[in-house]
Amino acid sequence: MNHYIFPGMLAVCLLVGCQSYYHTPTTQPTDAADRYGAASSVAVTRHMQYRMWDRGIWSSAQPGPSAVRIIRANSDSVSFDWEGDAVELLTELARSRGLQFNYSGVRLPLPVTLHVQNMTFANVLRLIESQTAWRATLHQYPGLLQLTFMQEESRRK
Repeated sequence: MNHYIFPGMLAVCLLVGCQSYYHTPTTQPTDAADRYGAASSVAVTRHMQYRMWDRGIWSSAQPGPSAVRIIRANSDSVSFDWEGDAVELLTELARSRGLQFNYSGVRLPLPVTLHVQNMTFANVLRLIESQTAWRATLHQYPGLLQLTFMQEESRRK
């Protein structure tokens, strides 16, 4: 019986060693891309994007928290401070409201200053329009927020 213990323990140790996990270092796709140049790097990136899209992942970057919350209705209240161009502000407000934004005419600077606390979205649009009425008109259609710059008056003498 004693002469079976040592070979038995040796067999168990050897078999356990075969079942242990050995992590092999995998080569990164960027290593191959560096070896074969920029075209290969583009191909590797596209391949990784296609693999992510197949798995239902649309972006490798995690979306960060938005500074502006979603505005569901024109009666929702908003609060912000803004000093800058009205086109940039309207773009962000339209995005947070779920509207498309466009402008027509020659784009000119439209400086606005707003300090809003718990004001409805519709009233904010009225404030913006009152500050920009000298150079542009603002219209809200279903699904669209449109800013139309004024055309210069033709001077005929």
